[in-house]
This record gives sequence, structure tokens and C-alpha cells, in this order.
Amino acid sequence: MVGLYDIWPAFVVVALLWPLAGMPLFQRVGFGSNSSRVRAIDGMRGYLALAVVLHHAVIYHEMLVTGAWKYPPSAFYGPLGQVGVSLFFIISAYLFWGKLLSAKSPVEFPTLLLKRAFRIGPLYVVAVGTAMALEVADGAIDYSAFATYERAFFNLLFGVFGYVPLSSSRICVLACVTWTLPYEWLFYFSLPIAAIFSRHPVARIGLPVVLLAFSILMSVNGGSPAYGYLGLFAGGMLCATLEAHGLLVKWHRHALSAVALAMLVGIFVIYKTAYAPGPMLLCIATFFLVVTGADFFGLLTASRSVRLGEISFGIYLLQGLAFVSTFSIAPLRAFAMDNAAQYWLVMLIAMVLLVLMALVAHLVVEKPGVSLGNRLAAVLRLSTQREVRETTAADAGQPWRIRDVSQDSLQAAHNAQER
Repeated sequence: MVGLYDIWPAFVVVALLWPLAGMPLFQRVGFGSNSSRVRAIDGMRGYLALAVVLHHAVIYHEMLVTGAWKYPPSAFYGPLGQVGVSLFFIISAYLFWGKLLSAKSPVEFPTLLLKRAFRIGPLYVVAVGTAMALEVADGAIDYSAFATYERAFFNLLFGVFGYVPLSSSRICVLACVTWTLPYEWLFYFSLPIAAIFSRHPVARIGLPVVLLAFSILMSVNGGSPAYGYLGLFAGGMLCATLEAHGLLVKWHRHALSAVALAMLVGIFVIYKTAYAPGPMLLCIATFFLVVTGADFFGLLTASRSVRLGEISFGIYLLQGLAFVSTFSIAPLRAFAMDNAAQYWLVMLIAMVLLVLMALVAHLVVEKPGVSLGNRLAAVLRLSTQREVRETTAADAGQPWRIRDVSQDSLQAAHNAQER
């Protein structure tokens, strides 16, 4: 017999999804080469997104039964999604703080934010627009209330404010995943201030250490969960700083992988939630080992893993729509709810659909969106060419400028596409 909270179905589902990434169409994913990216991190993203999906898969079962969306009573599936989100926050901070640390040519923050908006925004608008269209189809929206239009407007602002349903007719049609995006945007908006600290050898390590210590102190004293998220961003910044100073663990990658795996397992064995100081530090340490060279015995650097990582934003953002599409088919839903084994079988179908949706969204929405963002940056004189040409005098006259990652040539800098 298979139980809903048994661990092994999760690994079976992921193992059965992995071959999908070998399809010829997956060879077209990606945004071009970027020397600042770490292949293992790209490979990690896909599994983190799938971890969040599996977390929500068991929550969705409870919602179908009771109508309530709540944390699952499982020592594995509960923290699983939280670990995924935690490492996503760490990765974001590592990548963007790393840009500040290694900057050698001028870059304008409006350029960074514009390109980031066109990396996140197009697919976000498609997902949120679809969710709101489903609400309109339900016919339970109060069109006479100003708040309805206000919510619709803020919902479409590229995730800066997250997604708030227009009515209560549908519960978490996007699987309640958009809450993380406002925190991501807060971090991006803070980069101009953080850049001031990135220029000094002591401050660049002092800032993340102080923020991490402050996060732990506030979390221990029962502070808001936001303090824990701050610690995750600080941890990513700290990893980038240690790497920039060459303070890496000089072990064989298999030894690093074994230790990283042991720390991840420890989170599930010791803690009931990943949003606490202990598991937060373990997540940061695990990621630092990945930066150092841990590849989980080659899994993270495999081509199929990297391809899944390239479409991870779609996997993360579209999961609720894949659930709704699958379980809205009455016979399929009745079959799934008969027992746990059949539920996992139908969930496998939903996750196959999700991966295919994410692939199409990547090719049709995400890649064109990134390309459009780059072209707009050039038209608005915020392109990388201007960044490279800026003189030291102009940089001093505009203190919000920092130095960006150098490229082999001006043309290479223009063609590099930030994720």
C-alpha cells in the first residue's frame, strides 16, 4: 500500500520526469552563455522547483478533500518546499551580490532592474492573467467594487506585490507561490545601497555577516518570518564574498557532495520547519559547498538537470495551473481521490504536463521577454555598451553606478543576457 506522505513516491516521480529533459526540444532552452554562472547552480534550480511542487502536491490533496490550503503534517513534504524556497533566495543573493563584488566596468541599476523585469514579468503576467481569467469565468467577482480593479492592477506589476485573488471562488489557483517574488524585488531594489558596501574589503564581508547575525537574533526571539528570509539573502551574499576572496573548501567534489547531502538530510531529520536558524544555516552551508564544487555526484551538472534548471521559473510559477488543469477533469479527479497510489499516479501526469507547460512558456514567453528587455535597454541608452564606455569621471558624478562583470569584448558584453 502507498501512503500519501510516503517518501519514495516523490523520488519515483522526479526520476520519471528526468528523461523528459532529454527531448530534442529541450536543447533550445537557455539564455546564452554567461561565464559568471555556475553550472551546478543551474542544475540545482530545477530540483528546487520540483521540491516546491511536491510540497504543494500533498497540500493540494488536502485542499481537494477539505477545501483548506494548509501546511502538510509530514516531516518530509512539509520542510521540502521550504528548503526549495530557502535555496532559491540564497541563489538570488549569491548571483547579484557576486556581480557587485566582481564589477570592473560601469553598470546602471536601471538597466539591471529593467532586464530583471523582462526576465520575470512576461511569464508572471501570463500566469496571473490566466488565474484572473479563471476567476472571471467562475462569475464570482464583484465588479462594482473598486478593490477588484485595484487588485487586478497590482497583480500585474511583475510580482512586486504578489498575487491576490479577485474573489474567494478559487483557492490558490497559482499554488500560493507568488508570495516569494516581493521579497526578491525588495532585494533587487536594495542593491544600490548594498553596492556601497561591496567596494570595501572589510564591509563586503561585514555586511552579510551582520545581516545574518541580526536575522538569527530576531528569529530566535520570535520575530517575523521576514527576518529569516533576510538571513537567507545574507547567506547567499556571504557565499559570494567567500568565493570572491578564494575562501573555498579544497576537497574532492565527491567528498563535498557527501557532506552537502548529509546536511540536507539533517534538515529533515532534526527540524520540523526549514524557516528557523538551524536549517537556515544548513541550507547556506549546503549551497556554499555547491559553490565550492559539490555536484551531488554529477547529478547537478548533468545536461538534463541544467535544462530543467533553465525552465525552473516556469515549473515554479505554473504548478497551480497544471494542478487545476489536471484535476478539473472529473473522471481523473475521482480516480485520483480513490486512494493514495492513484493520487500519485495522477500527480505524475500533472507534473509531466507542468514540465511541458514550463518548456513551452520558456520558449514562447521567457526567451522573447529577455530579448525584448535587452533591446529596450539599448533603445533607452541603458545598454551594456554605454556601461562599458562610461568614464571614471562620469561614474564619480553618479554615485549609483557600480562596476559590473567584465567581458572579453564589448560585443560579448552586449550579447550576454542576464537571467
